[in-house]
Amino acid sequence: MTTRVLVKPVEGRLVRIPGTYEVLPADGKELEMNSYWIRKEAAGDVVLPNDQPAGQAPTPKGEKQ
Repeated sequence: MTTRVLVKPVEGRLVRIPGTYEVLPADGKELEMNSYWIRKEAAGDVVLPNDQPAGQAPTPKGEKQ
C-alpha cells in the first residue's frame, strides 16, 4: 500500500513533479510519498501535512493539551 499526501510548494518556489516534470500547483497536489518529497521538505521547498509550527509537538490522539 502506498501513502499519498497533499504536497504544497512553499510560496515563491517552483517545484517539479518527478517523472512528469509538471510544475506542482500552488494549492498542492496529492502525490505518493517517497524520498524525493522528504528531501524537498528538508530543503524547504515543500510543505507536507504533518508539519507542526516550530516548537510544538503533535498532541497524541485522546489527550488534551
